[in-house]
Parts: sequence; structure tokens; C-alpha cells
Amino acid sequence: HLFGRKTLLGGDDLQLPCLVGMTLRVLQLTAFLIPIWWHIAREARQHGSLWNYVWYDADDDFHCRASHMMPLLLLIYASFSTLVASVSLVWEARLYRVSGQGCPTDTQPRSRKVESMLEFKLLPIGIVLCLVVLLGLVTVCFAKTHYDCRKGQAVGSSSVYFTQDDDFWRYVTAEGDVFENPPLLWWIAYALLWVSQFVEVVATVLTWMQFCSNSSRSGVTQQPLHHEMVEELWAERCTRGCECLGRSTCFLFGGRNMDIGNYGDVARALTDFMEGDLDLVPSDLVMGFMILQKIQRQRILHARTEVQRESELLVREQESNDSTEASSHRGLNPNSKRHSFYIMHQEGSETFYESTSRKVLNINKTLDRNVLQEGARFSRYQLAIYTWVLYLYGNPVAGLPRLCAASRGCGCCYRGGMHSGEDEELMTNDIPSGLVVGDNWCKVHKAALMIQAGIDDETTELIYAQLYNSFSEIPYCIIVDHAWKSVVLAIRGTFSLEDCVTDVLIDPSSLEEMGDEFGFDGQDQYCHGGVMSCARIVYRDLERHGLLDKLLLGDMAKFPDYSLRVVGHSLGAGTATLISYMLKRKFPTLRCINYSPPGCSFTWRMATECKDWCTAFVLDSDLVPRLSLDALEHLRDEVIDLVGRVKVPKAEVAKRTFPVSGFVCRDSGRNHDVDALADLVDGLLNEHGEIDLNSDYQIQLESFKSIQEERRSSRGLTRSILMYPPGRMVHFMKIGEKPSWKNGIVKCVTCCTTNIGSQYTPIWVKNDDFNEITVSPTMGTDHFPNRLNDTMQLLADECGLD
Repeated sequence: HLFGRKTLLGGDDLQLPCLVGMTLRVLQLTAFLIPIWWHIAREARQHGSLWNYVWYDADDDFHCRASHMMPLLLLIYASFSTLVASVSLVWEARLYRVSGQGCPTDTQPRSRKVESMLEFKLLPIGIVLCLVVLLGLVTVCFAKTHYDCRKGQAVGSSSVYFTQDDDFWRYVTAEGDVFENPPLLWWIAYALLWVSQFVEVVATVLTWMQFCSNSSRSGVTQQPLHHEMVEELWAERCTRGCECLGRSTCFLFGGRNMDIGNYGDVARALTDFMEGDLDLVPSDLVMGFMILQKIQRQRILHARTEVQRESELLVREQESNDSTEASSHRGLNPNSKRHSFYIMHQEGSETFYESTSRKVLNINKTLDRNVLQEGARFSRYQLAIYTWVLYLYGNPVAGLPRLCAASRGCGCCYRGGMHSGEDEELMTNDIPSGLVVGDNWCKVHKAALMIQAGIDDETTELIYAQLYNSFSEIPYCIIVDHAWKSVVLAIRGTFSLEDCVTDVLIDPSSLEEMGDEFGFDGQDQYCHGGVMSCARIVYRDLERHGLLDKLLLGDMAKFPDYSLRVVGHSLGAGTATLISYMLKRKFPTLRCINYSPPGCSFTWRMATECKDWCTAFVLDSDLVPRLSLDALEHLRDEVIDLVGRVKVPKAEVAKRTFPVSGFVCRDSGRNHDVDALADLVDGLLNEHGEIDLNSDYQIQLESFKSIQEERRSSRGLTRSILMYPPGRMVHFMKIGEKPSWKNGIVKCVTCCTTNIGSQYTPIWVKNDDFNEITVSPTMGTDHFPNRLNDTMQLLADECGLD
């Protein structure tokens, strides 16, 4: 708290700003102020004394009477700048030391000291700095008059001749008086000093304004808002946030009609998720995530050790007994290649972890080989439907020239509507070829789609693409893959702000009515509300033009011996699965290929019954297949519990956990040593028995948990429905990195979010294996469709798959 008002920063967040501030003070005192003092000393020496320089006799000319003000103001400005910089340097050094005392939840050693020191820095020092900045500006105003008058005095008194010495001009009179133009060096230093001070003043003034506009005082008890009012507040924030994002990106990612979106589900979820009073700042949560990442790594290594120990034991038993009985013990076959895994289980409020293993795909087995080959082949189509934005993202250098060559040009972003001629062509009995609806005038979307999909009119052919995106239209395309004798329906995933609003329709929707309509058993089954909405929209458009029927069904079908494959990524993957359920009765040979499907897509039976005809691929620590309300709540609870157990300063946590070695970012050796990780975690956290349950934070935490439990039970049965990603699951798990200094530099530049040099292995996993969110720098970027596509293509090339 500052001046009785709560801030978004904790006292232990100030060490890095203090380091930056001390660096700036040293720079001001050395690089900026030394040239200024050098100039003042040189001028005083030329005038005989400092007094003569400051109070020299001005000319009787009216315009020169104030010319002596510039030396006087310059001396005062330099003196006060030196004083303020010196005091600030000492003050920030003390603040750095004090802010490192205690731990995130034990603020007693530092809180009052930090508050008083910051208040002194913001008010007395801040006010003096404002006056110094004004003084520096006034000094500059007198500079031109000062030097013009001095030159005039020299020229008017007697004959003058000029010499040039190093970096300034020197005027020498016949009497020997010397007058010089100001050297450029000290003026540059003066300008940099003043700009640095001005930036500080702006930051200080903005801080003052923030405190003045914030009416929430720590000592004042506010009337709590009703739960429904808080939901309305969150819905309003979501609406305004999406509208602001849409305008700030020039509607590149949609957002023109965000006011008609349904934000009720996400507003209820956010209200429930955040209701409670915990004295935490954002950096506390970041620290919790950093520690959790190490703990999860420790669990992975522990599971790997346990599984390897069991496998070795089984091998020894098999060798000693000379039988195959032991090889089937606990489902482990020592002759088959497996990968270690750990799974989280929850029973009531208790959470425990189990070490297990999963089979690695073997390309020598027909099923495994076909799955990898099919996934690699059709991943290009799930990427292609994202059109030009992701194409340029994945090909930043060569992408633009290729698009310009393949389209009519560049610079055209307007999307025209469907022309009547296009609509008539679509509704005739003839099958269109390359018809794209919703493209811009340059046809850049179509060009990118065809390049990404590898369409060459011989092995692949674009039939139709619908690229409009709104709450009532979902982009998708229909492509014929002659090499695989397949008609491909590719559905785009989350890309626009409208898609994001659809993503947050998280309340489960019953499938009973849809099951009766399309011939599958939807009794007591549910799916993600946004998935059902998208599936209805796509199915309605497919029925409108009937292209799938014209291509595959009836005596007049163009490709009667071809099969239908439905592919999608992210939200499009969940939509593709539900569309497949809807079309399965009409197209019995249908297959569905999902890429990074949402974790909260279907209830268990619907997610697993489609395994014979649906396959899903997930890349390493991808966040989306693990997303569900239960997973998010477990992540929140684990993080805030870890924050309460930290026993060292926050800066110490960052120093020990951040993966920096030299000038590159890479995993240190302890990330592969379970004992080293255990020592690291033990050095950061208190044991549960060592926690003071009567501390302010622990009391707040217990109150928060009771409120959350109450809110969860008030939502009824819908909050207790468990949802899973659909299909037979293949997980590309990271097993290592190729050592390279180039990879290390790239990782450092991208804050470790790149997967350059990463090595993956595909393993079979179960649908409920993704019940915990994995904290990783790549947890977001692993979801990108181009990254999953590149990984699968590379693996297919290494295995010699077509």
C-alpha cells in the first residue's frame, strides 16, 4: 500500500526496478553530468574564475541584459541534478536491500520500510525532480541569447580572427580575449540528461494521477458487490476488451460485431474462479508458475525412474524364470518400447500422482505406421484453412513474394461479399472448381490456401472454400486428395475474436436431441457448447450447397469410390469430431483427424467411442488439450498453495529457476537430475508442517477455498461433468534437444518459446491423460498449427513415410 491505497506491485517486486534506477543514476552522474561540469570548469578558467563566468557584465544592449542568466541557471541545474541523482542512488540502494527481506507472504520485515521509502521517493524527491526539469528547460531558453551576445561583444570590441581547435570554433580578439562556441559534446550530454529526467517526471506524474483516481483505501471497508452484479461487470469487461482488440488490430482478427456475443459463460467462470480475497500481486503468481514447472519436471523424472526400475525388474525376472509370465506383469512388456508418464488422480479434495508408461508408436507395425502417415498427410489441410496470416508467420522471408506471385498483388484487404454469380454456380448441379467465398479482391486467401495445401491440380484439387467468419459463419474448405482417394473437409480453429467468444461457451450442451436426429447415442452425453454451435453452423452450410453429396453419393457422384475425411485444429478439431458423428450415418467410411483438440470437448463415452475412426494428435505441452474448468481450478489451487510455502525472496526464486547459462537459454543439468530438482524445490519451499497456519495469508487462503467450494456446489451438476479430448490420442512428447549454440541464442531471443532443435517421439496416450495443465514456456506456442504440422512432417521424413 502507498498513501493508503493498494497497488499491483509487491514490495519484493522492486529489486529489478531499483537495479534499473541505480544504473540510470550512475549513467547520469558519469556520462551526462561529467561533460557538463567539465564545460562549466573550462568556462570558469577562461573567465578567470567561476564568479566572473556566472556574473560577467552584460552589454548595455537591452537584448543582452539577461544573457548572464544562462551560466547562472546552468550552474544551479547541474548542482541540483548532481544532488538529486546522488540522493536517489543512495535511496534506491537502500530500497533494493530492504525489498529483498522476507518472502512473498511474509511481508512484515519489509512492508512498512518499503512503503515509507517509496512515499518519500514519490513526493519530496519527485517534486524536486520536477523543479529540476523545469529549471533545465528554462536554462536552454537563455542559451541562444547568451552565446549570441558573447559573440557580439567579441566582434564589436576589436578585430577578431578565427581558429578551429578540435570540436569547437574559437573567436580570438586582438586583445587576446577568447570566446568559444559551445562544444557539441556537452550539449549532447545535457540533452540526454534532461530527457532521462523528463521521462522520470512523466512516470512520477502518472503514478500520482493513478493514486488520485483510485478511491479504494486499505482502511475503508467497501460494500461487497452481489454475485450477479460481478458477473455483469465481467461480461461488460469482456465485451469492451474484445471491441478494443478488434479496433486496435484494424479488424485483422475480426471483432466487428462483438456486442452481440454471448459472454455469460465466461463471466460466470471468471466470477467463480476469482471470487475471494487473496493478498497477491501478478508477480507472485508468475513465481508460483516457475516453481510449479520445476515440480512437474521432478514428477516426470520420478515417473521415468519408477517405470525404468519396474521394466528392469521384469527383465531380470524373465531371465531368471525363463518364462513369459513376468513380461505381462502390470501390463508392461519389456520387449516393447515404452515411454514413462505420470498421471494425476483426484479423489475428493485429495490429489495424488501415479507413475505409468505408454507405448511408443512403432513404424514397423501397420496400425502405427498408417496413423503417422495419415496424420502427416492431412495436417497440411488443417494448416491451409488459416490462409495467409499463418502462412506469412511461418514463412516471414519468402512468404510475401510467393503470395504476391500467386495472387493479384498485395495491399488489398477488403473482403467482398458473395456475388450472385458465385451463389448461382454453387447452387447448380455442377460441382465448382476452386470457388472461394469471402476472399478479398487480391485473392490472397485462396493463394495461401493453395500453397499451404500443396494443390497442384494433379494430386489435389480445391473444390470450395467458405472464408467468412462471424458468430453465424465458420471458415472451412472442401479439397479432393486424389493420391489418398479422399474428399477432405477442413474446418478452421480459433483465429478471430469471434472464435474466442465461441471458445468460452464452456457450459456443456446435451447431445441427446442431436443423437436422435443423426443416429448416434447421445443419451446422458454432453459436448462443449461452442463446439455444438460451430457444428450446427457448418452442417447447415454443407446441407445448403450439398457438395459432399455431389462428390461422394449417388449414381451421379464424381468420386463414388473416395472416402470422406474431416480434419480440424483446436476448436475446429472438436467441431470436426461432432460433424463426423452427424455425417457418419450418411458416410460410413468417414474418418476424422484431429489436431490439438480442446480438452473439454466431450464426455467420456462420446470421446472414446470414436476411436476406431477418429485420431487426435497433440504436441508436447500444448495447453488447449488440457484445458477444462477442473484443470484450471487445480492449477490455480496448486499455484496459490506454492506461493504460501515459499520461504525465500522472490528474486532468489527467479535466480534459481530461470534457465540461463552464459548468454544463451538452455536447460541446466539439474533439469535432468531428479535429486538436484528435489534439492532445488526443498531450498525454495517450506514443508507443509512448517507453515504457520495462523498467518494472514493462510487465513485468507482457507477463506478463499471455502468460498470456491461454495460457488462450485451452487452451480449444480453441470460443473461436475467431466470432459475429455476425443479420438485415439497420439502425443508427440519432447525427449531432448539437439545441442547447438545457435539454438540457445534463438531460445534466448524468443524467451524459450521456440521448439527449434527439439526432438519428439510419438506415444499412444489415453483421453484422460491430459487432466493436468503442464507449465512450460512452449505451452502456448505448441498449440500453433504450423508447429504441429512441421513436427509431423519432419517425423514422417525421418521415418521414410510418404
